[in-house]
Amino acid sequence: MEYLDVSHPEWARMWDELSLYKINGGDHLCINGGQCWEYMGSTLDHHHLRHACHPATGRAEYIYIERARAAVGWA
Repeated sequence: MEYLDVSHPEWARMWDELSLYKINGGDHLCINGGQCWEYMGSTLDHHHLRHACHPATGRAEYIYIERARAAVGWA
């Protein structure tokens, strides 16, 4: 597991893609009761994000966003 710095080229794209998930309705934070999406780290293939209490479901949610280099790796 690696942890990307905010200056990493994939950082902004990751959060933009997170906001596009239907559950998030265009919001990349989804603040609810002081909780919001948290970046948990990245593997070679995915970025891992977690929300402790998502406003749409009232429960913990996890999203794994495919990394750009992962899509190229299988071709």
